[in-house]
Amino acid sequence: MKRRSHTLLIGLAAGVGGVLLVSGAAQAQCVTFDPVVLSGNFDPFNPSGTTVQTVSVTARRPPAVGGKKTQEVDFIYLRRPDTPSSLTVVQTSTGGQILENPPGHVLDPNNVNPNEVELNFGGVGQPDVKTFMVTITVPSGADLPAGATDIYVDQKYYCKRTGGAADESGVIANSLDIRINVLSALQASFVGPALDFGEIGTLTTASLPSTPNSVKQRTGNVRVASSGPYSVALTSANQFRMTYAGGNLGTANQRIPYQLDFLGQSKTTASPTFNTVTCSRAGLSGQYLAVTPTLLEGGAGKVPSPNYQDILTVTVTPLAVPTATTPVACM
Repeated sequence: MKRRSHTLLIGLAAGVGGVLLVSGAAQAQCVTFDPVVLSGNFDPFNPSGTTVQTVSVTARRPPAVGGKKTQEVDFIYLRRPDTPSSLTVVQTSTGGQILENPPGHVLDPNNVNPNEVELNFGGVGQPDVKTFMVTITVPSGADLPAGATDIYVDQKYYCKRTGGAADESGVIANSLDIRINVLSALQASFVGPALDFGEIGTLTTASLPSTPNSVKQRTGNVRVASSGPYSVALTSANQFRMTYAGGNLGTANQRIPYQLDFLGQSKTTASPTFNTVTCSRAGLSGQYLAVTPTLLEGGAGKVPSPNYQDILTVTVTPLAVPTATTPVACM
């Protein structure tokens, strides 16, 4: 299980006189399939992490009903709305693609088609189990949730039964379960402009309540893409105060305090401890977590310096599934 944390250093800056840097499978009436378990681990963020495995599928015909059983079945598999679009299932013996987008092609049980699986169980007294080989490809970048993940596909079938029973055809939902272990992994980065307030040497503290947010506030985003839940922690090097190189945070005219809003928490020098947040899976498309600092004092009357600054450290860590605490939606 990948447990690599991503630590982002976000600079904040301002200038004074001079800059804040900063369903389980359904039972088919004609045939059922045992789950297929793929070996190893799948990392959706590994560009060369495509999984290609040739495995045996076990098909079973149900017990006799009225003395009659499935004799022959001709079928393909169909993708579901949540099936990765680039997942492929190939019948190894023929090289034919047997996983299609719905509704799939019209089945022809009277002719051999490499893109269909044909199983003949024989008469009632013959074995009720058949196996066939398939090659399954789960492409790198498939947006699958972390942990032991079930990928279900439907079955489109044409069934012939023993004893002259009527043929039947149809689609069975969730007919085949492909199980794969997906690593809990993530990518994180800071996106947007630098959290830089620019020149604030003439901005007074008294004027801040009426000062537009465009002047006293900045917003950036931490983008997180993850296959599983993740935790987010944050610290401030100066406990949410900016100062210049050599400046003294204990001296009022050498520091500029600010408030930071992040993941529903407002942090200041008076309340600097950020409570770690456990976030729900972001998916590969990612989530954007807004980072918003707001000045609590202006630069007027401060010691002139071109680069008052603070450093925020955001640590994003993938979590094992299930998590110790209940994840929340983080936006």
